[in-house]
Amino acid sequence: MLMELFQNGKEAAFDEIYRRYSQRLLHFMYRLLNQDESKAQDMLHDVFIRLVERPDRFDTKRNFQSWIFTVCSNECKKQHRSAHDHVDVEQGLHIGIPSEVKLDRIDQKGFRQALRSELQLLSYDHQCTFILRFQENFEVREVAEIMNCSEGTVKSRSHYCLKKLAAELAVYNPINTI
Repeated sequence: MLMELFQNGKEAAFDEIYRRYSQRLLHFMYRLLNQDESKAQDMLHDVFIRLVERPDRFDTKRNFQSWIFTVCSNECKKQHRSAHDHVDVEQGLHIGIPSEVKLDRIDQKGFRQALRSELQLLSYDHQCTFILRFQENFEVREVAEIMNCSEGTVKSRSHYCLKKLAAELAVYNPINTI
């Protein structure tokens, strides 16, 4: 609805779109770009500039939220590919996670840092699936639409991510310390 208004020349509709989505999209791209805030801000700016320049690219029959996340995901994917074309990434590099963590010493900050580190080791498609599904709380069908893949692929990627992360972050599971 807002995008239709914007396509029809109502500038206030763009302001509302920006207000509703900019912070969430920035955070989404920040996570996909390995916490590079300036890169995420630049890319968000580019996405909104293109939206202003070409509002007709949005098909009003589509869900705007899914569409804008698709655009941002594709931009991050291009960046990810470009970065990996230019840099020899050492696989298997892990941030030091203590071999034993006592239950009373577990903190959320340490877990979040370890999670971010482990997510960076996953492929782009797995990272994006995890972030959209479990951090942005999109439904499986919405993730499939955003990533242009089948729901089965989303489920498979989600299962793989959860299994891999559970294994790598098992030290943070209080059940394992009892």
